[in-house]
Amino acid sequence: MPRKPKEISSPKYKARIGYEGEYYLLKKFLDIGKAGFYAIRTPGSGSGKMAKPDLIAVDNGNLLAIEVKSTRKDYIMLNKEQIKRIKEFCEKFIVKCPHCGKEFSPKPVLAVRFLNREWKFLEIPVEIENSLIIKTDKKIKKT
Repeated sequence: MPRKPKEISSPKYKARIGYEGEYYLLKKFLDIGKAGFYAIRTPGSGSGKMAKPDLIAVDNGNLLAIEVKSTRKDYIMLNKEQIKRIKEFCEKFIVKCPHCGKEFSPKPVLAVRFLNREWKFLEIPVEIENSLIIKTDKKIKKT
């Protein structure tokens, strides 16, 4: 794991926070240790021309394409382009059952890590075309 940057406003710090969120969620899937629960991380998901999520996971047999976001704020926004990219991935990533021939695609999921508070998970609705804002109900306790 890379060293923690000293300046919290630096791009390296933000990248590290994102990496830690992805890795934490990946580890949660792997720690279940049962068939039907597994995940892989796809590094560099926000860069390049290829549409791909942060994690591809199987959750109790359900195929998921997960976009992971981490924030210290009380909200996070998934912009129009990010929504378009994860939906495009889900449309193109088609799996065919070798037994029955049925085809299916992963569900697009947004996993939001509100630092020091909670995780929120939302299946991205097919009809969404614009930005999506997720808010937390839990405020940081000031001491």
